[in-house]
Amino acid sequence: MHDRERISVILADIDRYCADLKEFQIRSTDDLHDKKTYYAVSMVLFSLLNRVIDLGSEMVMGAALGTPATYRDIFRLLENDGIIDRELNRALSSLVYYRNLLSHEYHTFDESDLMEILTRLPQISYFVQQVRAALR
Repeated sequence: MHDRERISVILADIDRYCADLKEFQIRSTDDLHDKKTYYAVSMVLFSLLNRVIDLGSEMVMGAALGTPATYRDIFRLLENDGIIDRELNRALSSLVYYRNLLSHEYHTFDESDLMEILTRLPQISYFVQQVRAALR
């Protein structure tokens, strides 16, 4: 059974982080040259990606889909259950890669990496839509 209260909190966090990112109005890597903006956007993206993983994990646990060995397994299990499609699984798994870089290889990150994640925000929004539909 899904913990709807916990999922609601995660969804609210995702919505807030997406709104925060929109406020920055980042259109190109040039908008990330300011050190404060760069670090702020990095932290919001890291937090957002963690909450996306949390959301996937809650869906896996709530539907008793198995125990994922990795973050990427979360999205594979959701695809296997039909909650998301293969394309979204691949997109979200790719975001796990960026989350891991932000977490463990932050010193290698640059403005173009942040822009790559920012261009994928629609995939996160689509995932949220799929989760909401699955919970109805």
